[in-house]
Amino acid sequence: MICTHTAAAITDHAQQGVDGGAIRYAWRGACSACHKGVVGATTLPADLDPERLTALLTRELTSYFSRAASAGV
Repeated sequence: MICTHTAAAITDHAQQGVDGGAIRYAWRGACSACHKGVVGATTLPADLDPERLTALLTRELTSYFSRAASAGV
């Protein structure tokens, strides 16, 4: 099933490693409408406050759903 919804939320995240001024995060998220789950990883600057971190991880998650929907995956 392809998720074409635009609302999603990060449900969990954890640091995987530190490389200089960047941190690699593993994250889990879900579509707010159909609850399809996704896991991923991304590297972000180390000095982010918690709200900004959550916003960037959520953007990564919604970007995934957009790519998957346009690719027909």
